[in-house]
Amino acid sequence: MADTTITLPAGLPADPALLATLLELLPLGVIYYTPVLDATGTLTDLTLAYLNPAAQRMTRLPAQPATTYRQQFPTTDANGAWAFHRRSWLGQEAGQFQFYYQADGFDAYFRVTAQRLGDGLLALFTDTQDEGRSPAEEALRASQAREQAARATAEAQQERLYAVFEQAPVAISLLQGPAHVIEFANARMAQFWDRPLAQVAGQAHFTALPELAGQGFEAILGAVWRTGEPHYLQEQFVSLRRAGQPYQGYFNITYQPSYDGQGQRTGVMTSAVDVTEQVLARQQVEQLNAELEARVQARTRALQTLFAQAPMALVVLRGPQFLIEQANAQAAYIWGVDMADVLGRPHFEAIPGAAGQGFEELLTGILATGEAVVLREVLIKLARAHTGQPSEGYYNVIFKPLFDDDQPQPSAIVVMWTETTDQVLARQQVQALNEELTATNEELHASNQQLMRTNVDLDNFIYTASHDLRAPISNIEGLLLALEHELPAAGRTGDVPLMLTMMQDATERFRRTIAHLTDLSRLQKEHSPDADAVALAPVVEAMRLDLAPLLLETQGQLMVTIPEGLTVTFAEKNLRSVVYNLLSNAFKYRHPDRRPAVQLRSWLTDAAAVLEVQDNGLGLDLAQGQEKLFAMFQRLHTHVEGTGVGLYMVKRVLENAGGHIEVESQLGQGSTFRVYLPR
Repeated sequence: MADTTITLPAGLPADPALLATLLELLPLGVIYYTPVLDATGTLTDLTLAYLNPAAQRMTRLPAQPATTYRQQFPTTDANGAWAFHRRSWLGQEAGQFQFYYQADGFDAYFRVTAQRLGDGLLALFTDTQDEGRSPAEEALRASQAREQAARATAEAQQERLYAVFEQAPVAISLLQGPAHVIEFANARMAQFWDRPLAQVAGQAHFTALPELAGQGFEAILGAVWRTGEPHYLQEQFVSLRRAGQPYQGYFNITYQPSYDGQGQRTGVMTSAVDVTEQVLARQQVEQLNAELEARVQARTRALQTLFAQAPMALVVLRGPQFLIEQANAQAAYIWGVDMADVLGRPHFEAIPGAAGQGFEELLTGILATGEAVVLREVLIKLARAHTGQPSEGYYNVIFKPLFDDDQPQPSAIVVMWTETTDQVLARQQVQALNEELTATNEELHASNQQLMRTNVDLDNFIYTASHDLRAPISNIEGLLLALEHELPAAGRTGDVPLMLTMMQDATERFRRTIAHLTDLSRLQKEHSPDADAVALAPVVEAMRLDLAPLLLETQGQLMVTIPEGLTVTFAEKNLRSVVYNLLSNAFKYRHPDRRPAVQLRSWLTDAAAVLEVQDNGLGLDLAQGQEKLFAMFQRLHTHVEGTGVGLYMVKRVLENAGGHIEVESQLGQGSTFRVYLPR
């Protein structure tokens, strides 16, 4: 039994044998129970630690039986007796209960008084097994049996409800009365409180959990108890404790009044969900967004500088009204306007001379389809006679849609154009001379050669533009290096180092884009490259060596399965380009949660040699079709450095040689690219 100090009333002898003698002589049955708790501290049974002689006689058990209450009296789960003992152990005051027990050879009416004593439970009881039964008592027994059956049903329902609460995905507790005495708490709530239920059951809420006092919860609980109106807290900042140490977090909390079967308010049921991780994650995202916005603004300023210095006319038209968002000096020169007079205005209002020539419909179509448009040597009329330039001219124009993040439709259009009036007029003049100078083959040949050179210049506009951009980019790089070298230490403060780095990165990306434009121009001219019988395995092995740094960086694995002696009829340099692009993409667009594993396989069919590259990377969303994936400057993943040119070049190389490429992909799982090379 628990060690409990007893103060004897005056007049009784201070004899240690007094308590033992009293228990021996007492006609009442006396049982002292000790608790049986599960891992969460919930009371599941009571061990019969001691029975006095009267209790031994009435229960037919020894003084210290090796059993528990629910093992010895299992039917009391149904008549409410077990629930009474459980409530008595959880509470702090004595309680009484009467029940009829007919099982295990018993047929008696029991009256029980129980109170928690120390860690255990002390119960005193009598029975009527040896007494005669009057008709009134029999009727009373029947009535009480019905009442106990109803109470047992309610207790069983309560037990089932507690079992449901225990399995609920949220923390739940039941607080009784105006003092908010803790009656029940599931394991999640006990975890929040950092205490088992057995430690706090039967105590007032803020007495058992003093760290929660003074945070405004007293007023909320009081209001819910008085008014019966529920109360909800979203992302409430709470100070409590965890693992015995102070802890602060955010919780969604609900306070709901509880009622008995007669509709009387009995207490407050609380539920809580820890949303600390979500709140902190959102706060971190908000901070990152602020930092990202600052970086974007700095990058925008750097790009605006490059935009202004570009050697071609550049304009950004925003929205369905085609507001002139940006325009460089070259555009203003061709338009024959002051840039300050047109920025922010609708294009066809600011440049009325451009209206009525079909550009309104063309721009509207680009916003609707998201497809780029290229015009070569288009005749455009502009109201710029006051500048000394002709009002009509020929232009090569590229219309490129701009997409906001994760938006399927473009929000703006960038227009890039160069005037080719001199070239067109020169060609026209050559053509006229060619018609006149047909007297000799030599003169005709010379004219044709001149015409072919002019046509090549016009057909390779992208190449010419990229070539013309190299010198300014080199100048910009030189100026940046000179600026960084000459800048004194006092000037290397604040955002200056970041801006220099961002400008250098932007210049390097611009240089790579120019290089890709040059490759694209060469590719467009290469329709029938020389093809040879090429052994596939050595090409793949050479690409493995080229990709060794990337394999080392990603800790990736490349598995190759190629039949011995398999050859394809293809231009070797183009085959190397196809293999390199597919393998490098497989490792670049790897999944952050797993090491990249790439398989390269090849086999022959009747019509083609098949080369397959399968990865376990990020995967692709192909809901908009494969055409966008292989389009120029289109990128489905923008967090990895790239220009959106590699797959376009692979597709063009294959189609120029009579082959084709297919892709299968699942977002988050990986992709499989399948190349068909003609045999």
